[in-house]
Amino acid sequence: MAMLVLMAALRDRTDGGLASMAVVAIDHAIRAENAEEARQAIALARHLGVLAAEVRRVEVARSGNTLDAARNARLAAVRDFAASCNATHVLLAHQADDRAEGLLLALGRGAGINAAASLLPARTLSEGPGAGLVLCRPLLAVRREELRAFLREMDVPWRDDPSNAMRARGSMRGDPSIAALVDGIATGAGDFLEEAAQLLALREDLLDQALPAGAVAIARARFDALPRALHAQALIRLVRHAGSSASRVTIDAAVASMASADRTPRQYGCQSGVVLMVDAREVRALTSR
Repeated sequence: MAMLVLMAALRDRTDGGLASMAVVAIDHAIRAENAEEARQAIALARHLGVLAAEVRRVEVARSGNTLDAARNARLAAVRDFAASCNATHVLLAHQADDRAEGLLLALGRGAGINAAASLLPARTLSEGPGAGLVLCRPLLAVRREELRAFLREMDVPWRDDPSNAMRARGSMRGDPSIAALVDGIATGAGDFLEEAAQLLALREDLLDQALPAGAVAIARARFDALPRALHAQALIRLVRHAGSSASRVTIDAAVASMASADRTPRQYGCQSGVVLMVDAREVRALTSR
């Protein structure tokens, strides 16, 4: 809600570059209140003069990780909405506290520098529907309480999503010591993530050189010559070029075996019938017969 008010204010104070702004609110249909919350957001958008504003309802799987399923369904709906109004950029309202919590959770999962990719101010979707769409997070330098204070001053109501208190993220907010750590990270994570963004860009450049678009194979000697930090991402890219994906367990197993002196041929099953083949001569992703 705060980002909506701020973007509308920018639209009215700049050269009109935001005149084509559109707003989508996602009804996850997980809670009875979801529909009304979405309608409230759209009502504010139209009050602010955003005519291209609508609610989209998504289906969320109730088994497994509901929050992940909701996130995936939401992104798919946003991509579809962006395509319907020829949008090139999507603004997301993640703020400094969200970024700090996300960074801690990602590090706890062992995500490493990859965790930074989803925490950057801007990220371009490189594959799937909506490839090329830029996800922007203009509020990453702003604290959650600052946004709430702004809304109170503007007399704009908002809703707190109770799903934010679910699972690990909610327990982080309820533990004073972890909350203090999040507070410190929220204040000082900017420089770290800026450096991480530069390293990620360098990694992509090196992978582009080793595995140009569409490449499904690489000579084993060339693969071994790559920095170890690139090995997992190189395998992921090979499998993706073959039209598939592989689990983290599969990629980790392949990387570990290739780090040894043993050159015994191995193969690793991936999605959609694709197999990752590794031997002394080359590394290749191919469709199994």
